[in-house]
Amino acid sequence: MRPLFALLALVVVAGVARADAAGVRFDAALTSENITLDQQVELTITLERNGSQAFESYRPPVAPDFDLAHTGSSEQTQFSMVNGRSTVRIIEQHVYVYRPKKKGALKILPASVRIAGTELKTRELTVHVGAPLKNAISSKGANVSPSGIDSLPPPESLRGDEDLYVDAGVDKPRVYVGQQVTASWRLYTQSEILKYRPLAEPKYEDFWSEDLFVPTTHLAWDRAVVKGHEFAVALLLKKALFPLKSGKLAITALEAEATTMQTAFRPGASDSRKSKAITVEVMPLPVDGRPVGFEASNVGRFELSSSLDRTAVKAGEAVTWKVTIRGAGNIRNVRLPKLERVEGFRVYEPTTKETIEPGDEVHGQKVYTYLLLPSKGGKLSVPAMALPYFDPALAKYGVARTQPIELTVEGDPTAVEAAPAATSENLLGQQVRPIRNRASVRSNVGDRLFRGRLGLIILAGPPGAWLLVLILDALRRRLGRETAGSKRRRARRSARRRLRVAEYHIRAQRPSAFFGECARVLYEHLEYRLGAKVEALTLGELREHLLQRGFSKETAESTVKELENCDFSRFAPSASGPGEMRAALRRVRALLGLIEKVRPAEKEVAA
Repeated sequence: MRPLFALLALVVVAGVARADAAGVRFDAALTSENITLDQQVELTITLERNGSQAFESYRPPVAPDFDLAHTGSSEQTQFSMVNGRSTVRIIEQHVYVYRPKKKGALKILPASVRIAGTELKTRELTVHVGAPLKNAISSKGANVSPSGIDSLPPPESLRGDEDLYVDAGVDKPRVYVGQQVTASWRLYTQSEILKYRPLAEPKYEDFWSEDLFVPTTHLAWDRAVVKGHEFAVALLLKKALFPLKSGKLAITALEAEATTMQTAFRPGASDSRKSKAITVEVMPLPVDGRPVGFEASNVGRFELSSSLDRTAVKAGEAVTWKVTIRGAGNIRNVRLPKLERVEGFRVYEPTTKETIEPGDEVHGQKVYTYLLLPSKGGKLSVPAMALPYFDPALAKYGVARTQPIELTVEGDPTAVEAAPAATSENLLGQQVRPIRNRASVRSNVGDRLFRGRLGLIILAGPPGAWLLVLILDALRRRLGRETAGSKRRRARRSARRRLRVAEYHIRAQRPSAFFGECARVLYEHLEYRLGAKVEALTLGELREHLLQRGFSKETAESTVKELENCDFSRFAPSASGPGEMRAALRRVRALLGLIEKVRPAEKEVAA
């Protein structure tokens, strides 16, 4: 039956290719516009067009401030028939996963496409990249594939010959109360999906939930081989769930309806599938070691910090005290202990603000903002705060603390509160002067301009500016002169910069790029010390040259051996792991110090 269905589909598409339909939709969407330096961002380019429109070319976006971690594409064909007229829509999706190179507002330039003689472009996108979040797992190392499909293994109940299958799973079947469990629902199919819609969302009444992934317009597809059969896999839904009580808690099934090439010609035109229900075993929080003031919702890993908007005020003025909780966990429900009384202050009820960072593990920050009004003068102390929490990864309790902050209050706040209110008095009469009629308009602007300090500044300005230019020019020429010290400083700056780049390649696991940087920094330092380029020499010639120029035999041999190691590792990167790269980095640092100590036998050439 499958060849017959394919033949009928080709007939329908061929008939539609001659018909006119709606226009083209070409847009770009980011998973997030705010990430940290240790996270990734996913860009999806969607092109939706009629089957009758001629596709000519596609040019991907350019992101100079990002490393491309992954790219993929998918294509869907949708057709409909209304009143005997057929229409075909082709939907292409190009997915790019980027890793930022630096912090700041980074640009992703537009993608472009040319269809039927018309060129279209997406909008330019900006991603704001911040510093890495401490004590929180970033999405860079999360259990997720570049296309958004989490890397949970295929379900055991999948036989391998199903046309449609909806799977449900969790990353941890056994957790503590308040610990995050990530639930994912996936669609497996061996046919092209023409239309998809959810019929019943899963229910989880005993959990607090946060959305990690909800599909927008179209599904993103990946490939998987299960029991010898190839499947297209799409992530339907992903949620972070935080259990609110202990026991065996249930997550109901997700039901979905899909139209495929196999079901398009049936009377119902679609099939519905339902996932299995999920049961999570939730353990109560241990009683032993529980600190005083612990809140049951404070489960995760947290840091605590506090700050004042100023450390000195006058009597009667208020200060703003911010206490910030950062970390991983149910950040919306984490709570500070209630402040009953603060010595020397009147405390008003705080306001709170939560910020959730993107990633598979829920993390971010929650800021408590208190308004403090000093009730006495002198040296006061804003007290330290403590946040008891339970770390489920270590299965033990901890306490995050802040330090007290000193505040100086000038004057006596009680005297300010007891002072009588100022009496209202009309002062306008003291400022009114009688009107005098004059035959002409007279102004004192010229006298004030040329006889005061402003006149002296105006007169002395041009000569002073010229003198400043001469001084700066002489200083620039002096600093621009080449000396042994300036060459040494320049060489050290270049070496530090290249070694920082090499450390970045270690973290990114790029052995070829790492050993290339190590070789370049050694050649550059030799060039600085010898006053001539040596990169064109063979390693044997380089060894003889170094010995002739006054290098000790041990230093020359170590340098040549390290360059030989860099050449080998660049062309056999699989043999070098992070440990070997860090050891090589330590050897290169030591060699740079030895090279600087050498005094060449010949006279150095002024570079």
